[in-house]
Amino acid sequence: MPRCSECGKKVSNGYCKPCNSAHWWDNLQNWTSGNANIDGLIWDSQLNADERWKTLEWIEYSNLKNIEYIAEGGFGIIYKAVWIDGPIKEERIRKRRYFSWSRYKNMVSCWNTEKSEWNRHSNWTVAIKKCRKATSASLEFLDEMKNNSNLNLNDYVNRIYGVTRDPLTNEYAIVTAFQNGGSLRKVISENHNKLSWKKIILMLSDISRGLAEIHSRGYCHKDFHSGNILNSIYGNIYPMIGDFGLSRPMNESVTDKVYGVIPFVAPEVLSGKKYSKAADIYGLGMIMYEIISVEPPFVERDYDQDLALVICKGERPLIPEYAPEYYIDLMTKCWDPIPANRSTADELWNQFNDWGNMNLDGLQNMGFTYERESRWKKRLTAVKESPRPIKKSHNSFASKHLDYSDYISHNNSLYLKETNNIT
Repeated sequence: MPRCSECGKKVSNGYCKPCNSAHWWDNLQNWTSGNANIDGLIWDSQLNADERWKTLEWIEYSNLKNIEYIAEGGFGIIYKAVWIDGPIKEERIRKRRYFSWSRYKNMVSCWNTEKSEWNRHSNWTVAIKKCRKATSASLEFLDEMKNNSNLNLNDYVNRIYGVTRDPLTNEYAIVTAFQNGGSLRKVISENHNKLSWKKIILMLSDISRGLAEIHSRGYCHKDFHSGNILNSIYGNIYPMIGDFGLSRPMNESVTDKVYGVIPFVAPEVLSGKKYSKAADIYGLGMIMYEIISVEPPFVERDYDQDLALVICKGERPLIPEYAPEYYIDLMTKCWDPIPANRSTADELWNQFNDWGNMNLDGLQNMGFTYERESRWKKRLTAVKESPRPIKKSHNSFASKHLDYSDYISHNNSLYLKETNNIT
């Protein structure tokens, strides 16, 4: 284990909590977000973090450059920018004046003692999520900040760096890691000629592991769809779970409103029941469907209350005949109408991990054959070259408020009466 270059104590991940907390403390009076609640969240993260990626920062808007529009979601607008200072990094110390090199062979530091400043990745590309009308720190904005901070966990969850504020609009914005591959939907479209059974299995292993980490902390994502799976591409594809605007602890609920993209929202949630971890699993099942079918579920239909109703009655998207049987079994278990019958995130991660560790012959024996893969790749190419027109109701697959529970309840009652009359 490396040692802190300042105090010489052993540290994990190159971050010495006592030394670095002292540096954060010394800087508390040098900045403010203009909002006491936001300041408090940032202070808490800085003074209590035991790893550098758990810290949040106030990032002056003037410290961001080359800001460009990327996309608009259900709850805000996403921009790409360059953070001039950049996030904190650890550096290996090759030479120290005060310690014997033979005794401290592996020394690291996030703090530059000679310059009295943090070591940083300067000119770092980031994403900025501007929340609509966030001119004051609303409960929803503070929740998203808090949840993002608590879920700055590992390589499978998109990291949040801090908060900024646009001086022209006075709107607060969240600064996060930028993933160069974009959403899962974009990755499938633009990398159609590079994908394979093995690659999608490894991607699903990472996604399910990230979800398992979220669930292990007692959280639900609550808006789990392919648009919120962000990907970095450096040779391989590395997916990360992002956008925790609706995430919160299982025992905490500030709103009864349902939000999401209809095909990815579990039927019990559409019907007005409480969100659960099993509802996230339903969303993951639909993500599996989008990967294997190359198009979003129910892409041929309007995303409206009538679709929500038939989903609640048990309708699911048509599965391509080339899909491997084991894949189908796992996917359909995720979208079982009874939440208790669905797999857990840990179970999915273990299964995808087992498949990912198999050699090609092993995968062939599991039904992931070359012939099936060839047919899947042909469909990938066909959809890329001749994409289906997107319906207006899909709204670029942005999450929106879904107030269908009364409509579903009324029509389900009529359906049950008709069924009883027939029998």
